[in-house]
Amino acid sequence: MSRTAFIGPGRYQQAIGSLTSWGLVALVVVETFADFRHGLTSPPWIVSSYLIVDVLIILACGPALWLRRHDLGRAGRWMLGGALGFMVWAIVSASFCPLPNLGPGPVARLLLVMAPVTAVATLLAGLSVAAGLTIRSSGRMVIERLWWPAAAMTCVSYLQWPRAMKVHGSTRLATGMGGSAVLHVALLLACGVLVAAAVAGCRRVVSGILATGALVAVILTGSRAGLACATLFVLGCAIGLVVWRRSRVVRRAGHRRMVWGALVALAVVVIGMVIVVPGLRRMLNPSDPMRSRTLRTGIQVWSSDLNHVFFGLGSGRLWPWYLYDCHARQEPWRELMTTQWGPTLSSAHSTVLAVLVELGLLGFVLLLPVLLGPVVELVRRLFDGTGSPAGVVLRWAVVATLPAFLVDTYLVKNFGVSMWWWVVTLSSVAWTDQRPPSTSRQNSG
Repeated sequence: MSRTAFIGPGRYQQAIGSLTSWGLVALVVVETFADFRHGLTSPPWIVSSYLIVDVLIILACGPALWLRRHDLGRAGRWMLGGALGFMVWAIVSASFCPLPNLGPGPVARLLLVMAPVTAVATLLAGLSVAAGLTIRSSGRMVIERLWWPAAAMTCVSYLQWPRAMKVHGSTRLATGMGGSAVLHVALLLACGVLVAAAVAGCRRVVSGILATGALVAVILTGSRAGLACATLFVLGCAIGLVVWRRSRVVRRAGHRRMVWGALVALAVVVIGMVIVVPGLRRMLNPSDPMRSRTLRTGIQVWSSDLNHVFFGLGSGRLWPWYLYDCHARQEPWRELMTTQWGPTLSSAHSTVLAVLVELGLLGFVLLLPVLLGPVVELVRRLFDGTGSPAGVVLRWAVVATLPAFLVDTYLVKNFGVSMWWWVVTLSSVAWTDQRPPSTSRQNSG
């Protein structure tokens, strides 16, 4: 009998997995059509809906997290420790750093502090959901529980697309979960879940169709980072077909030809879309003058003082984006702000840059386990032979999203996409299997 059977009610452990999956479906659907950056009162929204929803999730799934507190693997412990470390440091930094002056006066300190507080809540909510999804489950069961949220995200993204075009005045796909510049990470993870489900034999035909739809949706965002990450993911899957040529999905020669043909056809369609569709032609131009200027300003202010190098300028001091997200001030839409350090966008548009400049080398070192954890876990599973093809596909999808952290801001911003990233990542790399070894092998797909 497992140790956890004595800790909590067995009925909760049996039900929480399915309930968490369907709750995540509801969250994904609502989040697609509603902007959770808004609060429950009139602006400014000091407390966003993200923070309120995160607290409710933690309360609902907290018992599962408590039951699984001893089941975190080494990668999960390192990722969790690093993430909590740099987020807590961000809260301390925002609480004591000098206030930035923008426009009529200094930015309220509460607006600096609320950003990292919401980031911590998003992390804990994602961890709690991952605990609920993985409790008393095998690797295949986890993929099946992630399948419905991934399928829902893919479908409702297309339903929201016409409204997004009217709101943003652009043909690029966007939803309430995230704008076109950041949504591709969530869609690529959904694609990874669906491909993993197809490899594991879970609704293989439907999963394949939805995975193709999710991948096309990534391209429709018009994000250059999305195109790069999607290319990386597809190449990884193609290599995986060669490595696992004896797996169920490609066991027969006919299946191999079908899968390779599908990959080639998909590549032709994507290339044609990028060339033909006017709104997607920007993906052929890798340069962005305003982001380049933001990068130069950030590096200049970071390197100007040793205290900045080691401890950072101060969380939210150069990029007080929460000031604009809560509608305390009007956002300079796609325009550079004038700061005492030079012109810059309202956010860093890079997780690595934001942490390095505002939190220093201390914050950057704490961020490294978060970025390297999925890579180390993927390599470990490949070399020790414990990873099933489906599990490796899912972990590879997580790794394929990491380049996006260089060109836009996640984990400390864009909390809808970040929440989904935490859920998929921690579900696939952080938890050890609670099933007996024989059962796990049989259900691993």
